[in-house]
Amino acid sequence: MSTERKLFCIVVWLGVIANWSFAVWAIFFDPHSLLAFFKLGDVDSTVWLYNYSVLLVILSLFYIPAAHDPFRYCANAWLLIIGRLVPASTFFIGTAVHFMPPGFVTLGIGDSTFGIIELLLLVRIMRARNTAWA
Repeated sequence: MSTERKLFCIVVWLGVIANWSFAVWAIFFDPHSLLAFFKLGDVDSTVWLYNYSVLLVILSLFYIPAAHDPFRYCANAWLLIIGRLVPASTFFIGTAVHFMPPGFVTLGIGDSTFGIIELLLLVRIMRARNTAWA
């Protein structure tokens, strides 16, 4: 296994752990403290955060096969990058137009960092494989 492939696996798993940590905090602990920590705005009801967190956990489950075998689970590998960069973009745009509180920039930075690193590693992994097959 190449260094890039090992790094890809590590980065994907770190992202999964980050997502699950966010979700566990929101679901099992104090969602209001999570909102305050990330400066996501105060709300009367945290039902949306609970729903978001459950969906985040489910989404992260689809990342795991690609972390271990991005060739066999090629669609998952590319979709996990989209699953990072699209939300990051919405967080940045949402805060820029004042639709979302400024704290969403922090979430955007996290998602975009994981997404860009995963993209760079996946491109290198796929190129190396294509070169080996040529």
